[in-house]
Order: sequence, then structure tokens, then C-alpha cells
Amino acid sequence: MNNLSGAHSIPAGAAAAEKPPSARERAYQGIRAHILTGAFPPGSFIEEAAACEVTGVSRSPVREALNRLAAEGYLELHPRRGAMVRPLSAAELRDLHEVRVMVETHAVRRICRDRRPLPDALTELCELHEATSAADLLACAEINRLFHQTLVAAAGNTVLVQVFDGLQAPLLRVAMLSLQQGVGKTEIIEAEHREMIDALAAHDEARAMDVVLRHLNLMPRLTAALPG
Repeated sequence: MNNLSGAHSIPAGAAAAEKPPSARERAYQGIRAHILTGAFPPGSFIEEAAACEVTGVSRSPVREALNRLAAEGYLELHPRRGAMVRPLSAAELRDLHEVRVMVETHAVRRICRDRRPLPDALTELCELHEATSAADLLACAEINRLFHQTLVAAAGNTVLVQVFDGLQAPLLRVAMLSLQQGVGKTEIIEAEHREMIDALAAHDEARAMDVVLRHLNLMPRLTAALPG
């Protein structure tokens, strides 16, 4: 699997080879991957011993990883019971979709109206997504997350980026769910990313808005797969 960890980093094999990840980072990435793939399902409690076994690290870095994942919104910490994988409800998905549309459509308008240049990273992430096996759902979801973060950052509004960064845990879980449920088709996602780049590079606001709204429309279709 591609090593896609950092909020704004583009995965690179050379960077990974420079310095092995710390025990804390291995614990974080391992537990997070188990949450996203459903190996630790929503509503379940993660026992420290089980987390140590699946990540191959000791209890101290596992505890730090659990605290970090709770701060990011993946887990809820319950006194005397431990860390529970936070459920994602249909109501939360609807709210998330509304906020995401507001953020990304605003970013599209700003890029087009201010005629802002697009970062090369958008095309690089498209190429990386296309080079990644569609069977590697987690890697595809991670690359998609980075693509949209880069798009929002291209609008040049640091507060907007901070707002969007705060949505990353549920957005990544939604992306994984869409791929697992077959709602999000890899080839469609890739084609729409390319179309989005073309429209934004031409500063064609109407076309770019049409693409981004169509691209985000899969989120409401996931509500049937979620409780409440």
C-alpha cells in the first residue's frame, strides 16, 4: 500500500526511505487503517493489547496514537471503557455534505474569479491515483483526500483550509465507505478530477462548478448505508 500519511504531504517512496516511521507513527497509521477498512468497526472498542498486536508496537505509543485519533475525530475516549470507534450517522453525513459543498464551491469560485494558478500537485495526484490499483481502496481514498485538500488550498484562504482540514477524518471515512459500497467508482472519480483541473486551469467558473457539484453528489447516496 502507498504510504499516505500527512495532512498536506504527497506520498513519495524516496521520502519514506529517508527515515523509518517512529513507533508512535506506526501505531497511528496501523490503527487508523484498521478503522478505515472496517477491521475495527464503528461502535467497537479498541483494546490496547489488540492494537499492540496489529501494529507491532508497545502500549505507550499505542496510547499516544489513540489520543491523537480521538482528537482527529476517529475515536471517542470513554473513562474505564477505553477507545470506541466513532459511529458515522446519516444525519452527520448530510451535515458534512452541506459544509463540504460550501467549502469546495467557494474555493472553485475564488480560483476562477481571482484567476489563481493551479499547483502542479493536482496533476501529480491525478497521475498517482491513476497509477494506484483500484483494489487498494485505502490508498485511493487517501489520494482523493489529498487532491481535494490541495484544491481548497489553491484558493489562497488559510482559514478555509483550516475548516476543511477539520473535516478530514469523516471525509476519509466517507470516501472509504463509498468505495466499499460501490457508490464511488474509481474511473469516474479520476475522469472528474481531470475535468475539474481543465475547467479550473481555464478559469471557467460555470464548468468547474458543474463538475465539483457532480463530483460531490455521491455523498447523499451513501445515507442508505448508514444508521439514523
